[in-house]
Amino acid sequence: MINQQQEFFNHFNTFFNHIYVLTIERAKERQEAISKEFEGLNFNFFHGFDKKNLDSMELEQNNIYSSSKAIKNSRYNKPMKLGEIACSMGHKAIYEDMIANNYSNALILEDDVSINNEPGINLENIFKQLPKNWDLVYFDYFKNDKATLVGTTKQLVYHLQKKLGFLKWSHTTISNLYAKPFSANLKIAGYHDFTSAYAINLKTAKLLIEKQTPICYPADHALSYIITNKLINAYITVPKIFFQKSQTNKEMYNSYVE
Repeated sequence: MINQQQEFFNHFNTFFNHIYVLTIERAKERQEAISKEFEGLNFNFFHGFDKKNLDSMELEQNNIYSSSKAIKNSRYNKPMKLGEIACSMGHKAIYEDMIANNYSNALILEDDVSINNEPGINLENIFKQLPKNWDLVYFDYFKNDKATLVGTTKQLVYHLQKKLGFLKWSHTTISNLYAKPFSANLKIAGYHDFTSAYAINLKTAKLLIEKQTPICYPADHALSYIITNKLINAYITVPKIFFQKSQTNKEMYNSYVE
């Protein structure tokens, strides 16, 4: 008899062509924890880039990263941190691997995620509700999952700031900052943080490579850019299926990103 967790994993194993867990060589504890918790999930570790082995000037010289484009894209006119660059490079390498192997879709997890054990999660229903023309699905995300009165007021202010030339976001992005109702367990995605657990198709992989050549967005901002400008069809699950452990442990998070 298949236990409940294996049945849970089988939905992912069946639905996706490939499952990646993005990691780096020195993250041994994370890899051990993932291997133990995710036994039964047909994933492969994908080794990305360690910030300790990178030099931002060298990356610029080789046209891998562009600080000028990153500053242009940044809401606060700031270049990317080396950890952010490394993270974006890792996700981009996965997109390239998808194309090289012709995976029509893939689930992408980072090595610090854990399963949301909230009772009543029904993955089968979630996948049934997903439309055939989906391009991206968040299984974990942060902020903007619902519109509020404060949020709606902010949008009005942002539209005015954009009109006056004080904000870089497009009016389309501003209008789509917050997730919108779609079905019982899905919402149309807005502008969300995290790339800890999401799925994309081949079309989206190609688009993200285009936007990240050279690297000029943090990985999660690249997703939010193409989502809120309505370049793809994207959704968030309700509830979240995974959660990012390092976000509750800032020391752990900063050791890899700052």
